[in-house]
Amino acid sequence: MAIVETLKIPNILHPSTPDGENKVIFEYLSKPTKVMNHLEVGRDLNLLNFTKNENYYLKSDAAIFELGAKFYFSQALKENNFVQFSNPDFVKSIIVEGCGEDHTDADSTFILHHNEDTKMNIDSRLHLTGAGSLFSFFAYHAKNVLHGKVLPLKYFAMGRNYKPSPEDEDCLFHVSQASVIQIFEVTKSADDLENLLQEVSEVVKKCYKDLGYHFRLSILPADKLYMWESLRVAIEMYSTSLNSYVEVGNISVSGDFISKRLMYTYTEDKESRFPHILSGTLLNVPKFLACVLEQDSDFVLPEPFKVEKWRM
Repeated sequence: MAIVETLKIPNILHPSTPDGENKVIFEYLSKPTKVMNHLEVGRDLNLLNFTKNENYYLKSDAAIFELGAKFYFSQALKENNFVQFSNPDFVKSIIVEGCGEDHTDADSTFILHHNEDTKMNIDSRLHLTGAGSLFSFFAYHAKNVLHGKVLPLKYFAMGRNYKPSPEDEDCLFHVSQASVIQIFEVTKSADDLENLLQEVSEVVKKCYKDLGYHFRLSILPADKLYMWESLRVAIEMYSTSLNSYVEVGNISVSGDFISKRLMYTYTEDKESRFPHILSGTLLNVPKFLACVLEQDSDFVLPEPFKVEKWRM
């Protein structure tokens, strides 16, 4: 019991993590002022068929927008030496717990239950998380041993992310499945991790700036972090319907917190050490699309997202 409680102790905070409010570190253009609702715009332009958070689909140029956005970010990451990775959609409970989430909480992940009349160990179930998640990366890397000379590793996955939506409000900001771009970087030390953070922050700035929409980067305060995070840089766009900023992507520093929990190590000088992890969802397509629809009521498909620009 003592060990279980000890595992609930959160990560050590990064020195740059603020107290109280978000710390804005970068801003591009000015926020829109005309109030629009993305669901209304999407329906008027026949771009969206939305029933509820668990049931929606994109149509026409919105469907092209979804694929084009993923190909656009994918190509940018490849140009910056990221390697595309194929992840599983399902992970075991031990991975969810190791990543700092409550594997018994139905509001945290989609849990697969037995339909038979047999007792099931609640600590040994499958969870639907999607290939675009931190869980799915660690499903591959848990209990792995690397040689120090292969680090740093720079991976990304282009896929789905599944997460229950306990919110009462039905909109694209709270959907339970989303197309995403997820990164996973592994390095030896905290100093190396800072360099990776700066590098990927510059990639993010360029990608979003070239699309011509207002956005900002903010460092979130401690009370908004998950227990495994020591720092999170939020990629935020403004929602006129909510009258607030929405996190359409993020970059998270977790250091060696999860590596220690899931026995992910590397060897150097005949010693085993725990690598440091930088991860994040650089793009959440439904949230991004919602903010774009509220900035652009005519919805012009961005040039980089057009079919002729797609590259595998």
